[in-house]
Amino acid sequence: MKIKDLKLDYYSDFLGEPEIRFYTNPKNIPFRRNNQKKPNGISSEIALTQGENGIYFFSMWDGFFFFLRCELTKYLNSTYLPKFIKDYDECEGWRWDEIDLLINENDLDWSIDNFSMTLQKMNEKQKTDWNTNSIVDLIIFLKFVKENEMELRISYE
Repeated sequence: MKIKDLKLDYYSDFLGEPEIRFYTNPKNIPFRRNNQKKPNGISSEIALTQGENGIYFFSMWDGFFFFLRCELTKYLNSTYLPKFIKDYDECEGWRWDEIDLLINENDLDWSIDNFSMTLQKMNEKQKTDWNTNSIVDLIIFLKFVKENEMELRISYE
């Protein structure tokens, strides 16, 4: 499977609201933001497009991520959540100047396993009050990252 075959956008219908982005890039391509220097010397950041600088991202509305986090804690003790979810809860580690902090392989594995388990439990209970397509596609994206041994970062934008 190629990354271009994946549905990566679960945010564009919610423009103007908070967004969660999972950035991925091959390990041999350094992650770098798209900074532009203006004639007056001030730098500004231009949002990356898919594939720019070898970087792709899975984009989701903050509400979908919050929903996933709430569902996780119905089945798991919140003390066992990975650092990136705990940081989300505490509003830490979500600034661009900290984007170089990677989601480690253990947290990636945890996410794949526990997001899948949570989705399965939701399906068993026929929970239909939320569209779970974003969670299904996030799991597929995370599996793609793992299978291709790519780096993974998360950002709140």
